[in-house]
Amino acid sequence: MPASDPWWSFALAPDDRDDADARRLTDVDGHLLVNPPDEQGRLTIGYPDYLHLDRLLSAQTPASTVPDERVFIIIHQLFELVFKQMIFDLGVVARTFQTLLDLNDGDFRAQALESLPDERGPSPFWRPSMTAAARLRHSARTVLPAMMQYIGRGEDDDVLFSTLEYHRFREFLVPASGFQTAQLRLIQRALGKSPVLGLHVFPGDTFRQHYTDCPAGHVALGDPAVLREGHARAFPGADDPAHGVTEIDDRAHAVLARLAPLATHTHAPPPVRLIPPEEIERAALRLRATLGDETDADATVSRFRTDLEAAAQQENERRTGFAEARRGAQALHDRYGRTTLAFVLDRLAATDAALHAPTPDSFLTVHRKAVRRHVAGDGGTGGGGMPYLVTSQRFLLPLFPALVAYTDLGAAGTDENADRW
Repeated sequence: MPASDPWWSFALAPDDRDDADARRLTDVDGHLLVNPPDEQGRLTIGYPDYLHLDRLLSAQTPASTVPDERVFIIIHQLFELVFKQMIFDLGVVARTFQTLLDLNDGDFRAQALESLPDERGPSPFWRPSMTAAARLRHSARTVLPAMMQYIGRGEDDDVLFSTLEYHRFREFLVPASGFQTAQLRLIQRALGKSPVLGLHVFPGDTFRQHYTDCPAGHVALGDPAVLREGHARAFPGADDPAHGVTEIDDRAHAVLARLAPLATHTHAPPPVRLIPPEEIERAALRLRATLGDETDADATVSRFRTDLEAAAQQENERRTGFAEARRGAQALHDRYGRTTLAFVLDRLAATDAALHAPTPDSFLTVHRKAVRRHVAGDGGTGGGGMPYLVTSQRFLLPLFPALVAYTDLGAAGTDENADRW
């Protein structure tokens, strides 16, 4: 298979993965991308060559002589590598859902209702998606929070990153900010958070001072003025291989809608919850408190309220179209909880919670604690800071959960064999 982007040139069809010739990646001229034989027909690839270690290990350029800056660079690069893996895993699940939707009704129902695997493992159809979904939850719940310890404290309460040393180099990096991570924004879009990225809530003072194209006042977190060259990564075009990641929530709901006929013998589910006006007002009041004495705070809140009302209206219109998906979700919960599909959906929902929930061990909570430890007061590193993190996590992100027609109906089943294979 010629590969314009080898990372995204993956196969889900079992026949393609079974055939050694079909699954080996080549360039446009048919040459092997990795480990081609030399003139004598010998295979010569080594570990450093396969991982491109020369490039990987030379991709760290500190701005100062402060030793702790090195771990600051490494930890953020580790985050981006994990985000890259999560985006790929979301892509595997999204493509699996699309493959499922393309099947005729009989084959669709057979695949969608496949029981959780026994010790022999899942079918070839579901195997990539099951491992991808499990990795997503593991990345969000375990890997990302654990990595945050590098800029916190270790198991014996050892200080692993010095706040005093941090302030010796951080000023050299303005206006760079973790708010500019385009890959995390793409993950959040996959998990139903796109409306949050369009709200004019992000403090833009630091960006306005350093970027001439940054508008005055507040900007949206997904604005090019914030994401800079990463904007296309967070908002991939239709011809980008990562574009399917942005459609995973819609595809999951479409799969659920096709299961609606199975709900004939289940109790009628409650309607999908809509975003009420009082929650919009609560978020607006929270933002007003966040802004304090900032110039033009009232105008900023007025624009934010208008943004959020429009986003909520659009989202509520989307949710009112989920009646069939809701019925399918009810059938899955009541009668088919011990299926591979339920396994995958449960782990997508758990990934969302592990990243965003206002619980003590979620990634955003752990991140907030680390930021508060090293950043004095409410100041931000690149124009955002603690007030925005709190407002976003507690008052905005919960309004737009992933798989909204599925997640509040109760936990689906699991199986002890799911971890054996």
